[in-house]
Amino acid sequence: MEGLDIYDWSRLVFITLMISLIVILLIQRKRSNIVNGFTVSIISIISIIVSGINLIIMGYIADELNLAGDAISSYMFLVILGLSIFNLFIYFKSKNSIISA
Repeated sequence: MEGLDIYDWSRLVFITLMISLIVILLIQRKRSNIVNGFTVSIISIISIIVSGINLIIMGYIADELNLAGDAISSYMFLVILGLSIFNLFIYFKSKNSIISA
């Protein structure tokens, strides 16, 4: 059962990225002066790139081992994509409201 191991280890990467994006979201909602735009942007971009590459590599490995695809990993990628966009939206919305006030 080699295939089970592949999905388990790659899901840890997705879960780690989701947790880091949620932590950044909570930090910027509570104290907006800790994180800046560069930090939020870079972490969001890196999270999208790493999770996308991870999803593609999982597809190649599943194809080589004649396994079925993993729908949960696809949903995790979509959650990471949504959290990244939401983090950027919240940061720039809060900065624009501070500047205009």
